[in-house]
Amino acid sequence: MNRPLRLALTFGVAFVVALPLGFIFAPDPTGVVPLFLTVGLAAVLGLPAYLGLSRAIAS
Repeated sequence: MNRPLRLALTFGVAFVVALPLGFIFAPDPTGVVPLFLTVGLAAVLGLPAYLGLSRAIAS
């Protein structure tokens, strides 16, 4: 699996996992605040997952 595909897959899964959390923790009728929270949570969840996946594949 090449690097861009692994990056997209990891952050895509993190975004899908973080999407309901963004709307649960930041209820806003406009949807702007939950979107920013979702992107932040995806980064917080996705970066360690990506680094761990990269390290596991490199070993």
